[in-house]
Formats: sequence, structure tokens, C-alpha cells
Amino acid sequence: MSVCSRRTGVDIRDFEQIDRFLRDTKPDVVVNAAAHVGGIAYNAQRPVAIYEDNLLIGFNLVRAAAGRTGKFVNIMPNCTYPGVAEVYSEPGWWDGPMDETVLTYGMPRKALWVQTWAYAQESRLSSIHLVLPNLYGPRDHFDPIRSHALGALIRKIVDAHLDGYAVVTIWGTGRPVREWMFVEDAAEGIAEAVEVYNSIDILNLGWGRGWTISEIAERIRSAVGWRGEFVYDTSRPDGAPQKVLDVSRMHAALKWRPRVNLDEGIRRTVAWYRNWREREMQQHGR
Repeated sequence: MSVCSRRTGVDIRDFEQIDRFLRDTKPDVVVNAAAHVGGIAYNAQRPVAIYEDNLLIGFNLVRAAAGRTGKFVNIMPNCTYPGVAEVYSEPGWWDGPMDETVLTYGMPRKALWVQTWAYAQESRLSSIHLVLPNLYGPRDHFDPIRSHALGALIRKIVDAHLDGYAVVTIWGTGRPVREWMFVEDAAEGIAEAVEVYNSIDILNLGWGRGWTISEIAERIRSAVGWRGEFVYDTSRPDGAPQKVLDVSRMHAALKWRPRVNLDEGIRRTVAWYRNWREREMQQHGR
């Protein structure tokens, strides 16, 4: 298996670089998990870069993969669904606009489906498209601006516990419902779909249930052992009110199911972040 990213020396935004990489590696399957992504705050700060980078990543990768790979696997966020939908079911994927807070990230991923569909009309590329909920786990983004809600909350609550703070501020009302899946489950689900799923129709992968931001915060509080107070900054945006996937098509198509429940996943992620924080502080002499 070959890994391609800027960290490994390949910038997919440059067509010549990704074209050369695929020409040299000759992969049977290309899994597109590349993205310029962040939470609501980050999306608001960098809308042009997020839109243009993700557009280039997808456009160049499909062009380079066409004719060179047996299957192209596009990993998509659940924010590509209409923002007002309460349950995200695959037949309703085109039924309305995305929430404005995620438009610059979601639209390039949705356009990528159209691009692969066009290539399929000329028999130049076979593709599948997997829609995932928010992911979390070790090595996630934990920066308060760049991360999604769960990672940001883990950092805030662990830091408050270790540094002796009595209050943690949470953006929004705490009422939005989000579905979360542990990163190892996501990797297993993608691998299963690569083996057995062959339709260009999108396929949701996930638990099929969600938790409010307030519930997530309380579960993290319990895992950390912090006893302070949550304050909700309602001047900040909530985003879409609910993001929960309908996984009935997944149950019919795959034998796979996610295994790491939310409490276990949070516990493992909290432990990783605490160890990382301790190493960082030792390295910088704090």
C-alpha cells in the first residue's frame, strides 16, 4: 500500500505531482481521503482556500486515476447532505442545499461525484462514494479552531482538568445532534466496502444515531474526571441542527458494523491526547 500526501512529498493540488505518483505506483485501488478541512470556525476563516484546495484535490486525482486504477473510492463527509434534513438517507442526497457553514468544503466533494459519473459514461473510471459521519480518535486535530467539536472539547476539558480551570466554554447552544465514528471503525468499513460494494450510488457508513454536543461534553467530562462548569456561547453558530446517517443501505450491502462505542472511543482518544500533551510539555520544558 502506498500513501500519498504533502507529508510524503506529493501535493495533489499539482496535477503533475499526483499524475507522476500514480504512474509510478500503479495502484489497483485509489482511496481519496485527502482534504483541507476544519470545524465551523476554521471554515469561516479560510473559505477560499478550503474551496479551491478541495476542488483541485478531487479534480486532479480523478483525472490522474482514470485509466490507471480498478476502483476509485471517494470518502465524503455527511455535510454533503441537505442542511435541513433530520436523517441523512441516500435517496435524499440531492434534495436541498448544504448548510452554509460547510458549503465550501462539502460542494467540492459533491462535485467530485459528478466528475466520476462523467468519467464512467466513457468507461474510463469505476468509483464508489462512501459518506461518513464525523470521525474522531488518536492523532485527530485537537486545535480549538481546526478541529471538529469532539476533538476541540477533548482538548478544552483535558486542559481545564490538568491546568486547574473551573469553566469550559462551548460554542453554540449545545443542542445540535452529531453522529461520531471512531477512526479505526471507519478504516475497517472503507476496506469492507472496497471489497464488496461496486455501485456509483452513494453509501452511508456509520452508527445511524447521534448525540447532542451537550451529551458529548458530558461523556468527555466523565472520561477525564473534570468537575467544572460548561458555559455555552450562543453568539457562536450551531451549524446544521442534526446530522445522522440512515444506514439501512449499509446493512443490506455490507457485513460490517462499527464496533467501538462512543464511551470507549472517547476514553481511548482522551488517553492519547493526555499522553501527547505530556510529551509536548516535556519537550518544551514546561
